[in-house]
Amino acid sequence: MRSKKYSCPNGCALPPRKKELKEFDNGTYGFAYRDFIFCPCCGSLMPYSLDKIKGFFDVFNLHPSLERAKELVYKSEFEAAARESFIAVETSLKKKSGLDLHGSDLVTKALSYDADKNTGEIKKAPLIAINNLKSDSDRNEQRGIMYMLMGFFQGPRNLYQHNHIGSGVSNSISVLVEASFFLHLLDGNSITKNGRWIPTLVDYREIYRKMPKRRDRWKLIRMLKRRARFIKKNEKIEVVHGASDENEVDNK
Repeated sequence: MRSKKYSCPNGCALPPRKKELKEFDNGTYGFAYRDFIFCPCCGSLMPYSLDKIKGFFDVFNLHPSLERAKELVYKSEFEAAARESFIAVETSLKKKSGLDLHGSDLVTKALSYDADKNTGEIKKAPLIAINNLKSDSDRNEQRGIMYMLMGFFQGPRNLYQHNHIGSGVSNSISVLVEASFFLHLLDGNSITKNGRWIPTLVDYREIYRKMPKRRDRWKLIRMLKRRARFIKKNEKIEVVHGASDENEVDNK
């Protein structure tokens, strides 16, 4: 008997859930449950598969413009989700560049630029600049993303636009992830400028005041005291190491 978690959300008739001979990922064999990722009858995501996908999107920084595409994935409308992703990227390009073009032509006109080969000085600025184009890395990023976007439209987008693609959830999620990557870049989140975590100062007094539970306030104080001791201990170690280095220099 299948529980609701392992049953088709549309009520399709499926065989009883029982253990069968199965090959595992490490190449060994044994008896285990052979569950469906999709319903073999209607193609909808099984509830436990849907939970895993929702968990992925909970931690993935999906661009806000792709919320509708994400909801279409949840509804097992994979082809529509991919098409919605292409529309979101193209709409962003049109809005930011002011151009009324489509596909690869839109990408080329929006992101292309001219630079002096010797000095790197920009002669013709792009309509959409992902970064300030000052260094070789910046200019390589701009041109590389332009080529990637051209392929994004010339390949997958044209296939989905002119054909009925019977793709599953894997292809659709891949399109969403790639679309999100491009949309964040078009918003000015350059790879060269946002590649590392930037620490910020936190006002723990404000956090303390907004903690209604006394137990939580007590835990916060203990956490901050432990952190202060850890920092103080590391500072002493650095001082000792520094003194040792100086002695070695003096001996030489």
